[in-house]
Amino acid sequence: MAGDSGKMKMYWYPTYRSVRTIWLIKELNAEKDFDLVRFSPGDDAAADVAYRRDVHPHCTIPALTGAGIMPILESGAICLHLADRYGKLVPDPKDRADYYSFILYVTSTIDGILDFFYELWDLNMVFTEDKVKQMRDRFNACLDFITRRLEGRQFICGDKFTAADCVLGYVTYYATVLKDGELLANHPTIREYRDRLQAMPHYQATVNMK
Repeated sequence: MAGDSGKMKMYWYPTYRSVRTIWLIKELNAEKDFDLVRFSPGDDAAADVAYRRDVHPHCTIPALTGAGIMPILESGAICLHLADRYGKLVPDPKDRADYYSFILYVTSTIDGILDFFYELWDLNMVFTEDKVKQMRDRFNACLDFITRRLEGRQFICGDKFTAADCVLGYVTYYATVLKDGELLANHPTIREYRDRLQAMPHYQATVNMK
């Protein structure tokens, strides 16, 4: 891959889950420590071969390399690592269990449901009505759960913005992009949470990157 500049390298692409990691880097005021490598899997066969060999065996993004670490391949893991590395945007000890729980819940459960609706609406893949209803019900159950946890809170781990909000915030961003936000139509608390995040300057700077 690209020559070593002594910085960490973050492989990213607009609208992908790397939105989480770029947003977090900006919130950490750590951009000087990174080479942001805009990488679109599938665009260049030779680059894909090198990326699979040196960075990510499945040729997906995001991925973080450099600084004496093995490549970190999942957006949630990258966010956890960077928040710990910089000692910022982590919750108070009493909220630490929620922090771990929500980051893993989003990346292991909700992301897969969003993938389904991307395939349904953007790729025009065909699924049975029963399957669509099942996945819609699952997504609504996820958002109902998050709604209950947001009661009395500004952010997902309390009133303090953390890396967990970068992870969950991507869900609200992408659910808004998909089919004009249909998935959020019946979830006003989630939309209010999304609006709080969207008002943050680093959020806007990240989602507008090309």
